[in-house]
Amino acid sequence: MKSTLTFLGKDAGFGNDNNSAYYENEDMLILIDCGFTVFNKVKEKFDFNKYKQINVIVTHLHNDHAGSLSQFILYLWFVYNKKTTVISKCNKIKEYLEITGTPDEIYELKTEYEGVEFIKTEHVEHLDSYGFTLKLKDRKILYTGDTKTIEPFLKYINEIDELYIDVSKGGGAHIKIEDVLETLQNIKNKGIDVFLMHLDEKKYISEITNNNFFID
Repeated sequence: MKSTLTFLGKDAGFGNDNNSAYYENEDMLILIDCGFTVFNKVKEKFDFNKYKQINVIVTHLHNDHAGSLSQFILYLWFVYNKKTTVISKCNKIKEYLEITGTPDEIYELKTEYEGVEFIKTEHVEHLDSYGFTLKLKDRKILYTGDTKTIEPFLKYINEIDELYIDVSKGGGAHIKIEDVLETLQNIKNKGIDVFLMHLDEKKYISEITNNNFFID
């Protein structure tokens, strides 16, 4: 199964490839999170001239999810003369962009966007974090962002085609894989494609799940 989203990286916070994904059609790009390793990747990967609309969904403000957001917005404006649409409900995102030197006039900040429904979750005490559902063509996806619990997302399961979920070996601020194995199998049994992301120990997670869910 090919996922609707394409990943630029699936590493946990201390990995080399920050967890980030994208979706594109002929004239629109949606980027999900823009961590500190993401800017150089998208700079090399995309011809931004072809997009009429460039959106970035930001789930929370840890560096591995927003660390090159300002750089990306500045680059699009000064190199391509394009304004970025930032889609986020993070309560300090405006302050974050201000202190990283991003002028108001070069981006548009939206807390609501057609096809996106944010879901408040629990990750760490000092940051508000969100997952979301997103309708793309004939597929509806659920993307948890960084979360230490699956609970806020369960009521959406019967509405979706694909689940992208943060899992880890260690737990703590992220979902411990052993705690959700049975739940994920039940979700898969409903015909929903399950994609694991933000991986701290890929080999361990592959082995404990018997490669029963999508990792690569």
